[in-house]
Amino acid sequence: MWLDEASCKLCIITSRTGDLIRLNRPDKLPEILSELSKLLKLQSRSEAFSTSFGIVAKLVGDDDPYRDYKTKLIAIGKRVAEAVRMRLEQASWDIVMALRIAAAANIVDTSVLGYRPKKLEEAVWDPPSIEERVELPSSVYYVLDNAGEAQVDLVVAEALERNGVKSTFVVRAQPYEIDIIEKDISTYRVVTTPGNISPVRWIRDGFILAKGIANLEAYLEWGETPALLLFRAKCDVLSRVFSVPRNAPIIISGQTAKAISQLR
Repeated sequence: MWLDEASCKLCIITSRTGDLIRLNRPDKLPEILSELSKLLKLQSRSEAFSTSFGIVAKLVGDDDPYRDYKTKLIAIGKRVAEAVRMRLEQASWDIVMALRIAAAANIVDTSVLGYRPKKLEEAVWDPPSIEERVELPSSVYYVLDNAGEAQVDLVVAEALERNGVKSTFVVRAQPYEIDIIEKDISTYRVVTTPGNISPVRWIRDGFILAKGIANLEAYLEWGETPALLLFRAKCDVLSRVFSVPRNAPIIISGQTAKAISQLR
């Protein structure tokens, strides 16, 4: 589903042409535009975005074209994660604070139309504009998002575990934009799901704790199990759908997110 067909389709065009410009391959613009003209006919926004990034990777001859940028983000994320650890230790590993930080940390992105992120070290302390309280079960599938913020998520998962909630991290098997992949967190419990589409598509049991707007949108399309979604309203469409300021952090159940999106 496309939350706003015109805006979301403009976003994918801007994102993928922007990828090629950032990756210094503007010569491939005619080819990506040709491919996008086909993908825009898909009913699934999630499939269109994941497939189009795979095409970009093939056009530039690198299956993980943002590898170097992700390495830089991970280094930044590790420094911020230490500050988060100190704050959570001082707060006795408060789970409400941890979830607020997780949502606020969803600040890094490369492919949202017109998006201008704050620095991660400043953003993690932003309060949520929507904060739905959900009792978490004893185990969750923690679906990670972008490199950098994922290092903060590792500390958040420690807070969850100290409060009796065990996390199994879930990532895409193949690279997608600047999302974290298995090799970046190989010392943790990690499950991979097929291809480069959101792991939310494949989770059919348990409880999902999912980061970021791509996982939100995948949940709106395919989500079946209980979920808590943590993300920022990075674009005008999400700002309008959830009636919050642009870039506001949101903590919301999957059920409530679906209900709101259907009323848009």
